[in-house]
Amino acid sequence: MISNRGVKVWPAGKSETFCSDHWRCRFMAKKGSTISHQQIVELLAACRAGFDLSRRRVFANFDGERGYSLDQGE
Repeated sequence: MISNRGVKVWPAGKSETFCSDHWRCRFMAKKGSTISHQQIVELLAACRAGFDLSRRRVFANFDGERGYSLDQGE
């Protein structure tokens, strides 16, 4: 999912959304699978091509419960 200023713009965003130059991407594992730290490093390296990365956060589940808030549109 990609958001801009807190509004989901992909997938199924609204074309009339005013966008600034600050984007947030949220990558999630498929249901029932996990993502390793090495996969995160590789994904960040691929995303870095032509972009400045300002922050990275890893969301986790604890005892089967989501340890983070859902973003708009999730």
